[in-house]
Amino acid sequence: MSTININSAKAWQSKHELSDFNPKFIFEKDLTIKEVLFSLGFFLSVMSIETLFNQPFQRKIKIFHNHIFKKIFRIKYEKIERVEINSFAYSFFLILQKVFEENESLKRYTKEIIENTTCHWCNIENLNDSEFSNRLNIINTLWMNNKHIILSRTYESRIDLIFLLYKSFELGISDKKIIKKNLSVLIFSVSKTQKEFRYDVLNELKNKKL
Repeated sequence: MSTININSAKAWQSKHELSDFNPKFIFEKDLTIKEVLFSLGFFLSVMSIETLFNQPFQRKIKIFHNHIFKKIFRIKYEKIERVEINSFAYSFFLILQKVFEENESLKRYTKEIIENTTCHWCNIENLNDSEFSNRLNIINTLWMNNKHIILSRTYESRIDLIFLLYKSFELGISDKKIIKKNLSVLIFSVSKTQKEFRYDVLNELKNKKL
């Protein structure tokens, strides 16, 4: 059971919005490991979302929330919700793989990092605690099923994660040329996100005893 809730993320984001989410300012104020990891979760959620925003075929994915749409078109909404959760999860896992490569000591806090990142993401999406709990359970299951890939440092494991991310979009395309083209675009988007990786955030963590 989660020890945090949406209000935790809401309060945190409101508090640090005025500082433009400056990691140096934020982590200087964090005195406990719990506070540091919760702040880290925000930055990981943003990096994960950036990978999705970089997609030229984002319009096909149509990631959004609409509760009226949910009531009227339940079946279609369930697919959109599934795509949204799974695509975020695999984007996050790609970021997490990079984080563990840069700072292996963070592996011991995997449970907390997943929980904190999911909480911040759900707050950004204006979800409630029930939806947060549901999404956290799904992401934890995906983590358990794929942690051997995420914890690997090989190039092949990264490609595997990118392919899983592509499959999560459920584009329903059978043409191999289109799939190859879309995968190339996705690989470019992931590479762009990782090149712009927030090393400033990880550098601040070096000053903390984790």
